[in-house]
Amino acid sequence: MKSSTTCVLAVAALASAHPHATANPKVLVSRQFTTQDPYANWPTYDQLPLDTSYPSKAAWGGSDDVQGALNHITNATILAAREEIKLGRAINLNMDLNAFTTPINPARKPLNHLFQPAEGYTDDVVVLNTQVSTQYDGLRHFPYSTDGNITTYQWYNDLIDNFDQVVGPTPTEVLGIQQAAQKGIAGRGVLLDFAGWAQSQNITYDAFTGYGINTTALDAVATWQGLPANWSLPGDILLIRTGWAKAYLNLTTYNQEILPWNPDLGSVGMNCSDDSLNWLWEKKLALVGADNPAFESLPMDKTLGGVPRSLHQVFIGGWGQSIVEFLDLETLAEELHQLGRSTFFLTIQNLNIKSGIASPPNALAIL
Repeated sequence: MKSSTTCVLAVAALASAHPHATANPKVLVSRQFTTQDPYANWPTYDQLPLDTSYPSKAAWGGSDDVQGALNHITNATILAAREEIKLGRAINLNMDLNAFTTPINPARKPLNHLFQPAEGYTDDVVVLNTQVSTQYDGLRHFPYSTDGNITTYQWYNDLIDNFDQVVGPTPTEVLGIQQAAQKGIAGRGVLLDFAGWAQSQNITYDAFTGYGINTTALDAVATWQGLPANWSLPGDILLIRTGWAKAYLNLTTYNQEILPWNPDLGSVGMNCSDDSLNWLWEKKLALVGADNPAFESLPMDKTLGGVPRSLHQVFIGGWGQSIVEFLDLETLAEELHQLGRSTFFLTIQNLNIKSGIASPPNALAIL
């Protein structure tokens, strides 16, 4: 007979916590779960948020959890994922740090790489915005907001009280990128090659418009790749190849330079919709990523429940689920197709920097 424990926790937060004091009392929401099966009472997407005072579809539970969806990664999921290593073939998933001479978001300064020679050796100095190339969005990056005003910002699990705690002279450390670095990210990666499937179906689209990828298409991609209907496992890291990075790298240097200044610039990506969120929530993913600027389609001009919302808000602010963007998935996709595979071992090691917002992910796939 299974023993059960009543625990106050954020949904998907099975362990990790961080001391945090706040002037705003939290509403505690408890659910009963068995330690042998932490998903036994997993709420459905329709049951989110657990308290009506929380933002749209927030998976907060009133605890001090700081890991969010990374709690899906356990010793057991990592051990199981090692079965994906069959060839010992390591594949880099990071674009060149200087891939974008003009960042896609022109407000971000481009990378500055300097050499510092000395007697008998040479150092280099790299000054960069952590989001100018392949990037891991941490949990301080994107809060909820109801009206675009910083006074309404709400971060994951309500652990940050105001914007000054993120960027002030003495920022707090809670939800900093160092917590993901110290957690350690490793597990089974799953690639859905939407771009390859679309080409096989003679579906054409402009990667630099807001072409939305819906769950019907992603299910079709999974079937095309030979995955079973129930292909996902808790703790998986889902990567979607949209074709954006390939399209960008195929542009002339001139067109790469002027692209970010196009006022109508959008991006192919996953639809921001309840259908998309429901589909992703039920898979209990530790992380999502893609080869485009935001995982979701751009611009972020969608609504959920009549409220202006983005996947970024729900993922990062609501579920504590980070996003990896601008991944280089070309070699991985080619080799997986040749092998008739869709899954692989994946590691990510972020910068271990207190109060950090984002990081190059140093992502590595191993086949």
